[in-house]
Amino acid sequence: MKRMVKVMAAVMLVAAMVLSIASCGVDMNKIKGDWHLSTINGQSVADFAAANGVAEVFAQKAYNITDKTLTVGAIGPDGTVINDCGDVTVRANGIESTISGVVFGFEYKDADQTLNYTVTDGTNTYSYVLVKGAYDLAGEYAKVAAAAQGSAEEGGSEVAGSEDAGSEEGGEEYYEDDGESYEE
Repeated sequence: MKRMVKVMAAVMLVAAMVLSIASCGVDMNKIKGDWHLSTINGQSVADFAAANGVAEVFAQKAYNITDKTLTVGAIGPDGTVINDCGDVTVRANGIESTISGVVFGFEYKDADQTLNYTVTDGTNTYSYVLVKGAYDLAGEYAKVAAAAQGSAEEGGSEVAGSEDAGSEEGGEEYYEDDGESYEE
């Protein structure tokens, strides 16, 4: 009988350990998938970008999380999407990933279903909040580039086609009418 009690106690101890180990990590089913930035330092990404004189797509980041990897995408200075990847380690309240030698800890907030992380670059601290959902960096950049191209073209034709166009210093004025230029 004493032996049976010891065996049952050992089995129960092992079961308790297995359950405690299993409950130490966040539910990856809630975290896996596509994410993008919702806020930076409490501001919407659009407001943060505007305050820094750039289009939203340049401040935005797109994340993809699997059981094993985290991929972060951002628009590079030349307009291409730059992706960086790191392995995922499951933590009690989120995940951790080392990307380009830097460890990022993402805390999952179940109440609002967000991922949060903070980065300090020595002098500045940035707090990021991610929401679930894809963000098409390349598509959004294409829209910004097309709008900038259209503005440049419109601005160029407006100046050339406006009645004010010309040089006051030289006393000459140029007008454009039906594709032909006239000098007065």
